[in-house]
Amino acid sequence: MAPSQKSFWIAFFWTILIVYFSFKTPKEVPQIDFLFADKLVHFSFYFGFVFLWYGYFYFKNRLATNTKVMLTIAAIIIGSVIELGQGFLTMNRQADVFDGIANAMGAISGIGIANVFFKKYYSE
Repeated sequence: MAPSQKSFWIAFFWTILIVYFSFKTPKEVPQIDFLFADKLVHFSFYFGFVFLWYGYFYFKNRLATNTKVMLTIAAIIIGSVIELGQGFLTMNRQADVFDGIANAMGAISGIGIANVFFKKYYSE
């Protein structure tokens, strides 16, 4: 399987994982107990989202500056829509603006780190 195919499926399943855990009943989600653990999880989910999709576009040779910007914006929009969905579509979850901020910070950090990582380890 080509790197672009592998990276697509990894990024796709990561995206499904985000949606799944975002709407799962909180008591069924594994609990991590330390200060700001929830925000770290949100940050990590969207950092991974951007990093993995960046890898897909990189291996597909379709990574222009506008792709990076659109990927970051898409991650922020998806995170915001999921937060709103938790507030309006579920009875056991709630929207949290600080979760949205953690999502956005993860996405922005993800694009920066991915840019450095892929240039360092995969550029010709």
